Amino acid sequence: MADVLQFSLLGDPEPVAMPERGAPAPARLTSKGIAPGDIVEVDRKGRRFHALVEAIEQRDSGRFDLSVRPLDGRSTWRTATVSDVLGVWRRARP
Repeated sequence: MADVLQFSLLGDPEPVAMPERGAPAPARLTSKGIAPGDIVEVDRKGRRFHALVEAIEQRDSGRFDLSVRPLDGRSTWRTATVSDVLGVWRRARP
């Protein structure tokens, strides 16, 4: 087989600009685009409930933990993972 030279039809990639020191880091997004203030439907161990996302933390493994406040007083779960989330209703942003 002949050695074929390949070239990109897209051109040279743009250099990635590094953020300046002291500049705020861009907000991290989960795979489902969840952000604080959103309402999510959560399924934890077979129990489904709706909750307000209060905070998002990323583990060292790269997975995300959500701190949630259930909208129904009968649920006592205060944490969830992104894989527990079944649906997301995004907060209207200005």
